[in-house]
Amino acid sequence: MTPVLKEKFRNDAKGRYVWYSLAAIAGANAGFMLGMLGALNWQESLILMFALAALAGGAVFTFFEMRSLN
Repeated sequence: MTPVLKEKFRNDAKGRYVWYSLAAIAGANAGFMLGMLGALNWQESLILMFALAALAGGAVFTFFEMRSLN
């Protein structure tokens, strides 16, 4: 990512929501792949997708909130 984009996202409150969404989507994709590799049925795969999306989004949210406490 270029320094200009980093500065824009750092100063833009909406930019945080982009990162939260990207983390949640990446977590859901990881859950989907793990569900397929683990030969889980669709209900178990869906639960895994939601859990990983929530964990990934929560981790990014926590990271940004801790950085903003300075």
